Amino acid sequence: MNIRQKILSVDELEQVRGTLREDGKVVVQCHGCFDIVHPGHIRYLRFAREQGDVLIVSVSGDEVVGKGFDRPYITEDLRMENLAALEFVDYVCVDYHNWAGPVLQQLKPDIYIKGKEYETSRDSRFLREKKLVEEYGGQVIFSSGDVVYSSSFIIQEHSNRFALQNEKIRFYCRRHGINMEHLESMFRDVVGKRVLIVGDAILDQYIFCDAASVASEGPILSVAPVDESWFVGGAGLIAKQLSYLGAETTFMSVLTPNHHSERLMRDMDRAGCQVENIHVDNRPVHVKARYLVQQSKVFKVDHGLQRPLSTQVQDQLLQRIEVLLADYDAFVAIDFGYGLFGSVLAEKMSELSARIGKPYYIDVSALGSSSFLRFRQPHLATPTESELRFAFGDKDSGLSHLAVQYYEETQAKGLVITMGDKGVLMFYPPEEGEERLKTEYLPAFEQVALDPVGAGDVFLSGMLLADVAGAPRTTGLYLGSCLSGLHIRHLGNQPADLHDLQRYLERREELS
Repeated sequence: MNIRQKILSVDELEQVRGTLREDGKVVVQCHGCFDIVHPGHIRYLRFAREQGDVLIVSVSGDEVVGKGFDRPYITEDLRMENLAALEFVDYVCVDYHNWAGPVLQQLKPDIYIKGKEYETSRDSRFLREKKLVEEYGGQVIFSSGDVVYSSSFIIQEHSNRFALQNEKIRFYCRRHGINMEHLESMFRDVVGKRVLIVGDAILDQYIFCDAASVASEGPILSVAPVDESWFVGGAGLIAKQLSYLGAETTFMSVLTPNHHSERLMRDMDRAGCQVENIHVDNRPVHVKARYLVQQSKVFKVDHGLQRPLSTQVQDQLLQRIEVLLADYDAFVAIDFGYGLFGSVLAEKMSELSARIGKPYYIDVSALGSSSFLRFRQPHLATPTESELRFAFGDKDSGLSHLAVQYYEETQAKGLVITMGDKGVLMFYPPEEGEERLKTEYLPAFEQVALDPVGAGDVFLSGMLLADVAGAPRTTGLYLGSCLSGLHIRHLGNQPADLHDLQRYLERREELS
């Protein structure tokens, strides 16, 4: 039996278990994370196999391994492959419950093996498992008391020696057929695609200062500005990033013309982006001023207030969007909480998308003044973990639980949660008859961020580009992660052009 034939779903294993029972075979089961298979695991599993005729190993899924945000180090697919490669392991499955009870109840092994350390354990989950097995007539056996190894200890002591994050990325690309040829084909397909981006006009001002000190008149920080740089942020950044990679983009907003809007217009024009503006009074460009000393930010000042649009202006904006979309492939709604998207306008995005037949994408920022739950049936939403938790007022539940809630409430067609240096987690829409959402995970491509501002915006750009080019969402997850990795290497919003991106991809180990 080859390795892939050993890996089955729990339901498939239940059928195999029935046949084994009819044949009088003694079935043994082990359950655990098996993050890094070490000598302790080998002895434990070999001992288990010696207790019966067939050994089943159930592996805890990635989402239920409660060992810290960066654990498991090895994805569930790789963990199952590692175990299936062992000659004395007959079958492997993944289990998505936070204890072994459900999978034990379904497979009903004759013998359940636990480590010697559990013989005197008062762990409540294990005691429930032991009771369950004994109630259906099974037996719990404890393995020998040989030297105990620990994946957690090994990782803690030697994590700098393991390129496990790179291995996850390499396995992801291999599994989804992502290579340079595939990516270059996608880049060609992007050329000429048209995207409309709607959002508030934002400028990021970086003010570089001499060394900070405490002012003599009181406990306040004193800095002396010596230079400054300006960057387009928010929705404008997405328009620029898409344009730099070959798409035709239009940035639409509602603002008052002034010297800041002129600066923004010039920047967008140099990037090859068109700008559509509905002129109103008293709605200037929002400026986010960040003061830096030796490339470290010491404080930030936001210039701009939340200014909701009047009903008349909302109608005017909606009408203009509808006219433009006839010639576009997709549109993006970016809500930074400054009042451009009130509840009514946000809800109408879904109606407009359905009526015209063009997909729309959403992102939000500014906790407390915006919520992506107002946007119904988006093609894709890319909130941060904090934004998702804030939207539901839930700091404790698992992300999979919140993702199910999000799909139920919005009927969205896609959800990716960005988690900063932890990476990105994509939840597929629910499938009929499936209790759990399927997921894809990628770790962060860069572990050190010079400046994380705008990383989420360029990530969404990568997801969107893959979609409009007709590439799989899994490719978009990879492209978005590449763009974010490139972006955080620089101070300020400096989107990568196609040449920058290709050079970055050429150095990626998983593509070589």
